[in-house]
Amino acid sequence: MKEKLLIWVTKFSTNKYVTAIKNGVVAYTPFTIIASVALLITNFPSQAYIDFVTKLLGVSDASVWQNQINSFMNGTMNLGGVICLLFISYNLSELFHTPKVKPIYATVISFGVYYFMTPLSTLEDGSTAITLSRLGAGSLIVAIVIGLLVPTLYKVLMEKDITIKLPEQVPPEVANSFSSLIPMAIIFIGMFIVKLILESSPFGNIHDLLNVLLGKPLQALGGSLGGYLFAIFFAMSLWFFGIHGTSIVNGALAPALIMLSDQNRIAFQAGEALPNIITNEFLTFATGTGLYMCIAFLIVGKSRQGKEISKLGLLPAIFGIHEPLVFGYPIMYNMYLGLLYIFLPLIGITLTYFVQSIGLVARLNGTGVPWTAPPGIYAFLSTGGAMSAVIWQLLLGVLYTILSIPLVKKYDNQLLEQEMKNHEEVAAE
Repeated sequence: MKEKLLIWVTKFSTNKYVTAIKNGVVAYTPFTIIASVALLITNFPSQAYIDFVTKLLGVSDASVWQNQINSFMNGTMNLGGVICLLFISYNLSELFHTPKVKPIYATVISFGVYYFMTPLSTLEDGSTAITLSRLGAGSLIVAIVIGLLVPTLYKVLMEKDITIKLPEQVPPEVANSFSSLIPMAIIFIGMFIVKLILESSPFGNIHDLLNVLLGKPLQALGGSLGGYLFAIFFAMSLWFFGIHGTSIVNGALAPALIMLSDQNRIAFQAGEALPNIITNEFLTFATGTGLYMCIAFLIVGKSRQGKEISKLGLLPAIFGIHEPLVFGYPIMYNMYLGLLYIFLPLIGITLTYFVQSIGLVARLNGTGVPWTAPPGIYAFLSTGGAMSAVIWQLLLGVLYTILSIPLVKKYDNQLLEQEMKNHEEVAAE
């Protein structure tokens, strides 16, 4: 059973298409961090700060400088879908490992298809424009589908040599561009036919089609407490076997969670109530249990192995890096620590969902915060400076530490007995 699970997980996690999605979404992270800093600057929860900056800049109203800084969004989060499209297309093209597929051409073709498949809105003066929401993370599902489909079609057509052959004397740059001409034309014509079919359907366009068929079901799974708990239970269970479960589950849920984060970000900028509790940042906010198991070890541990591993693993764990603990204690294949690692996050997620749903703790505003931010700081940044979130994240840490102590103590006693036995055997020799 374990071997079959490992085979399946390995195949899934190393799949070219899954890898391209994961790499593409990860590459988008720096853009969200830039946007989150801008959002924090313009929406810091202190009127005294807002008034000070307004006076310092010598402007009549805070909105003057806030709107200027908020323009960072236009090059980052408001282009989230397009940015992910480019990274996913490029990553997938490289993963094909074939000289016939030029990643830059596949990427540009993908962007062209995305752009011309996106519907235009007619403005009051009769001109047309693309709505920003069609380019942002709200359209991430469309970006993923096109980012995977177009490079795949391009690869098939190029490998079948459906290209224009030019003499060897022609410079490579010119030859490469003409070799992509026929595959490009076939892809655009094919997508044009799809576009016409969609326009005559009840959906109207690819964005509305994929949002109904894929986006909403994924958001329902990732955004609901039951679906999210199941996903995290599966991820933590994989960690028990030494498999990076969080990475695997994020590969499936990240697109939906990023879309939920973007909904909160847009509402936060508009000064409206945040619609979602579970977002892409929710797991880091509500968990981090490895750190508190480490602290519990330092409090009650007496075994040399447990204390040494805890000392070495404490600093990385503060910054969200738990691998030294997972493989050092170890947590994997360890019934005592494994149970804690699986079930503590479920307790924390449930409690956090409850206190945020009743308004006791501020919801996450959808800004991208590095997962390596320490507890407390992460809560401050991910909520725009809400102290209720800071206090809650620290209280969760205390709760996790208290709940960890009984099982940590049992495992520590086991280590201590083994150390004493080893010491006696060495003394007997």
